[in-house]
Amino acid sequence: MDSYISCCWLVLYLFFGGGSTVTIQGYVGDVVTLTCKYDARHYGTLSVCWGRGHIPNSGCGNEVLRTEGVKVTHRASVRYNLQGDLRAGDVSLTITQAQVKDSGLYGCRVDIPGWFNDQKHHLALVIKPAPETTPEPWIPRESTTVGYPKEQTTTMQTTMGLSVPPDPPRVAIREISARSISVWWSAGIDGNTPITGFHLECKSQSDSWVDGVRGSNILSWKRETAVNDLRPFYTYNIRMFTKNDMGLSKPSNELTITTKEAAPDGPPQDVKLEALSSHSIRVTWRAPELSLQNGLIRGYQLRYGEYSPQERLPVRVVHLMDGSESFTMNSLQEATKYSVTLHTINRAGLGPSSQELVCSTLTNDDQQHMTTTQATTALQTEHSTSTIATTTSSTETWLLVTDSPTQGQRVDDFSTTRALSNSTTDPALSKKSGHLVAILVPVLVLGLLVVMAIIWQFRRTTLKKGNWKILWKNNDFLSFGDSEPAL
Repeated sequence: MDSYISCCWLVLYLFFGGGSTVTIQGYVGDVVTLTCKYDARHYGTLSVCWGRGHIPNSGCGNEVLRTEGVKVTHRASVRYNLQGDLRAGDVSLTITQAQVKDSGLYGCRVDIPGWFNDQKHHLALVIKPAPETTPEPWIPRESTTVGYPKEQTTTMQTTMGLSVPPDPPRVAIREISARSISVWWSAGIDGNTPITGFHLECKSQSDSWVDGVRGSNILSWKRETAVNDLRPFYTYNIRMFTKNDMGLSKPSNELTITTKEAAPDGPPQDVKLEALSSHSIRVTWRAPELSLQNGLIRGYQLRYGEYSPQERLPVRVVHLMDGSESFTMNSLQEATKYSVTLHTINRAGLGPSSQELVCSTLTNDDQQHMTTTQATTALQTEHSTSTIATTTSSTETWLLVTDSPTQGQRVDDFSTTRALSNSTTDPALSKKSGHLVAILVPVLVLGLLVVMAIIWQFRRTTLKKGNWKILWKNNDFLSFGDSEPAL
């Protein structure tokens, strides 16, 4: 009843309110894609939302998916995916294992900066029940070559005992993993001739059944098999035929399956280190190759520490889960070498490590010289152009030396989400304090020795003259005198 109301509403909308709406049709179990793209070269990566129904004045009504740049921040169901190149502006919504209840109007909103600049796209989706395959009479052929029988111009009724190709099997999914798919099936009528086997075909969803097909022959008594050596997080089509001595059956129902995610097979690309000051180093990188990501990238794990070729020193582990591809390491030691490695993170786990890179922080002299040179260059530019330059975030990173961390969330514990604290004691201040203590301690000791020597010399001199002798009896002070009385 609900599907009937949805279809009626959709028809009314298409005829009266959706003149420019694109209609997408599919069947239950299919993988359907609703196209939505924008010019990422011009705008850069933008925030996008997908919702059910008409797009309101702000945001998306009944939101099913939202992105912030290249990171998916909200997903109403695991069946909703973005399999396009987000960096190129392809934010098309892919729905796996489509159902009748998925029918309806969908809206894609691209948040473009400025007033009333957002791009809005409406698409209507119609999901129909999977068609029932009804076997038709087949005419015997003299040739036993594998293939489809030619269409007949006349219809002939089969009679009892007449051998014909068998009916197609009915195929279903048993289990799905990252690199294999397990299927099972039930055989149809054998066509009055014993079934001699089955033939299974598998292909990528983007290929046709003519090119790029993997086939395998299966024994007649089997009812389950596995398709191995598949790519993780990739969509495939599977179908099957039944064989007897008369030939092949028609193809079975077609399955569309997306394999599960696996840990990335490739490390981040183009990892670069740049010393910004005597206490900070910036790290930049790019995502692994798309074919090696094996799923949606959730973030990166960065490991860094002081570099020593002779021994393994403690390292700090930072998880970057904000979709950024840069990080600034702060509170480092002056003129010290640091090693850096990166791992990619998806839902299945960590990918392989990038090649270890080593970079040294600057000395104070280098930093002062760089700052002076940059200030002189900025001053010359200002005088030559006679304009007031406005420093943006990108030019600030290039021209100015800063210790502020990169914007975004930085977590030290992958299972706990919290902001990375920047309260580490400044190593320069610690070093100055250490130098001050090293100077003050010897001075204080030397002063104490001089005072003790003066006191000792004073007492020695006064006692020798016989003055300032204290007379006491029964532990009580009595008097002072120049000579000691007889006791």
